[in-house]
Amino acid sequence: MQAVSILIHQRRGSSAVFLAVILASLMTITLTLVFAGRNQARISIADGSLNLAAVSLLSEYDYYVQRDYGLFLLQGTDPQLSRSLRDYTGFNAKASAGRFSTVSTDPVRKQILDYMKSTGGAGLIRDAVTGDSADGGSGSPGGSGGSGSTGSGSADRTLRHGPTITSLPSRSWPDADIITEARGLGEKLTNPEAIFRTGTNKFLMDEYILQKFNRAEHVNAADHFFSSEVEYIICGQLSDEKNKHRVDLALEAVRTGLNLSHIYSDPKKVEAIVAAAEVLTPGPIGALTQVAIAASWAAAESVNDVKLLHKGHKVPIFKTDASWAIDLDSILEGYSGEDGCIHPRVDTGRTYGDYLRILLFVKDDNILTARILDLIQINMRKNYDEKFLVQECATGVSVDADIYGRKLSYDRIY
Repeated sequence: MQAVSILIHQRRGSSAVFLAVILASLMTITLTLVFAGRNQARISIADGSLNLAAVSLLSEYDYYVQRDYGLFLLQGTDPQLSRSLRDYTGFNAKASAGRFSTVSTDPVRKQILDYMKSTGGAGLIRDAVTGDSADGGSGSPGGSGGSGSTGSGSADRTLRHGPTITSLPSRSWPDADIITEARGLGEKLTNPEAIFRTGTNKFLMDEYILQKFNRAEHVNAADHFFSSEVEYIICGQLSDEKNKHRVDLALEAVRTGLNLSHIYSDPKKVEAIVAAAEVLTPGPIGALTQVAIAASWAAAESVNDVKLLHKGHKVPIFKTDASWAIDLDSILEGYSGEDGCIHPRVDTGRTYGDYLRILLFVKDDNILTARILDLIQINMRKNYDEKFLVQECATGVSVDADIYGRKLSYDRIY
C-alpha cells in the first residue's frame, strides 16, 4: 500500500509540474502578445501623428505666393521645419525639404499646369484660323488679347539691388538669344496652329504668364516691380526699357521673315521691285539691288507692324494685299505716316499679346519657369517680405523618424 501511495504522489507531482510548465508558457505568450500589441499601437499612433504633422507642415505655405500666383511654396530651412515637426508631434523626428527645392523647375511647372486646369485655363478658345479673322480671335480674360487697360501704369524700372539680382533663380539657367531664335522662327513659321492650340501644356504655361504678369500696353498687377514682366520672361534683362527694346527687335525679326515671304509670293510686288531696281541700278547688278529692295521693304513693313501692335492694332501672321501697309513708293520716299505708322486697309490678325505668345512658344520651359520664380521673388521682396528667397522654398517635405526601434519615412508634396 505504501508503494502505491508513493506512486500516486509521484504522478500528482508530475502533473503539477506539467501544468506549471504549460501555465508559464501561456503566460509568456500572453505577455509577449501584450507587449507586441502595445508597441504596435504606439507605432500606429506615432505613424498617424507623423503623417498628420507632415500635412500640417505643408499647410504653412506662403499665403501671398498662393494668393497672387496660385502656387504652393513652403519656406524654411531644415532645422526650422524639424522644430515645427517636433512641436506638432513631440517625437524626435526630422524634416527636410532639400529634395523638393525650387532649384528643380519641374514641380513648379506642374503646379502651374494644375492651377490653369483647375481654374478653367484649358477651356480658353483660341486658334490660328479665327486669330487672323476680322475679330482677331483674341479675348481671354487677362490673357493675351490685348484688350483692356493700356499703358504700363508706372515708369520703366531697372533692378539694381545686388542681393536680389544674384539670388534670382534663372541666373543658373543658360538661355538662347531671343533675337536669334526669332530670326529662325520668321523663316519657319508656316504652321502657327500649334502655338495657339488650346489645352496643350505649352499653351497653358504661356497663358499663365500672360494672365499673371504685366506686359507693355496691359497691366495685370499695378503693385509689381516691372511694368513689362512678360518681356522680362522672354529676354531676361534687368530693366523694362531693355526688355521692351529686345522684344521689339525680336518681333521685327519674326515679321521680316514673314513679310519677305509675302513679297516674293505676290507677283505685283515682285514686278515693282524689278522695276525699281532697273531704275536705280540698270545692268548686271540689278539682281543684287532687287534683293536689297525686297529686304528693305520687308524690314520697313516689320517696323511698321510693331508700331501698329503697340498702338493696339492687329497684324496677321500671314498677310494679304489688303493687310499690307507700306507701298514701295513710301520706302523710296521715306514716308512714315501721319501718326508714326502707316495703316493697312483692314485691321485684322493678331494682337501684341498674341505675338508675345509666339515668342514665349520658342523659349525653353525651364527658363520660362525660372523667370516666373524670378518675378515672384522680386515682387514678394517689394511688397511683403524684403528677405524672401525662392531658393529657400520647396514644393514638398520629407519626414524621417526612429520610433521604438522602427524607422518611419514619408514624402509629402503639394
